Amino acid sequence: MLGRRFLWLLMLLIPISSWSQSADRFQLLLQSAPNQQPELAISKMNQFISKLQEKRNKLKSDENFLRYAFRESHKTLLINYKAYSQFPEMFDSGNYDCLSATAFFSVVLDKFGFDYKIVETNYHIFLMVEADNKKILLESTDKRNGFVSSNQSINDRLTTYRENKTFVATASDKHYYQYNLDLYQEVQPQQLPGLLYFNQAVTAFNDNDLKACALKLRKAVRIYNSPRIAEFALILVSKVADSELSNEEKKNLIRPFAYFVKAKSSAIAAR
Repeated sequence: MLGRRFLWLLMLLIPISSWSQSADRFQLLLQSAPNQQPELAISKMNQFISKLQEKRNKLKSDENFLRYAFRESHKTLLINYKAYSQFPEMFDSGNYDCLSATAFFSVVLDKFGFDYKIVETNYHIFLMVEADNKKILLESTDKRNGFVSSNQSINDRLTTYRENKTFVATASDKHYYQYNLDLYQEVQPQQLPGLLYFNQAVTAFNDNDLKACALKLRKAVRIYNSPRIAEFALILVSKVADSELSNEEKKNLIRPFAYFVKAKSSAIAAR
């Protein structure tokens, strides 16, 4: 039984090996969260890439191909928006958010050789793609209007993103932490798993699981020391210090983030 299972996994991995670097990153993204059906995820991704490959040879322009890829992704994989959903969920249940969907599109764009940038703001993340000598914005959570190709519409969206009001203004039924920063910066594709771990840390924090939160945040900062991660580390340290954990447990949880506390104290002292 074990031998047959190993053979099945090997057969699924063979097509992925042809993706080169994008395939390697797909595996890392898939491993960023618990996944009960990795074979299913690999199979679905292979099928999606194969479908795009067939269409790639028929469409005349890069823009039309990207539009098709964007539309098909929401038909087959990106079904239900769910905040803080993790990368494997889109293959298991169709759940996705702006981060997991952006990570998915980065793999697809790499596979087909597109030049693109990933931009992170306080509350959001999106892609800018070069195609047919023009820029195209991919807003992964807007399945109807998220493929933006006109310059004016792109500029309007970028203005909104730079104001960092994307989700705060539209989610009046929820309370969001207001970051003491104005984040608008490029993220490298290999840093995306760090942000996925960051989201897991936020989920654990909201569930009052401080140990899991600290573990996920440590994983996040090793991959990508985002300003958001630095600020959230201070929130976690404060929460741990005020918790009912033993002094020894508090020390163990706070110690990995001592650098952020020292950096914050130094910044205050320098003012």
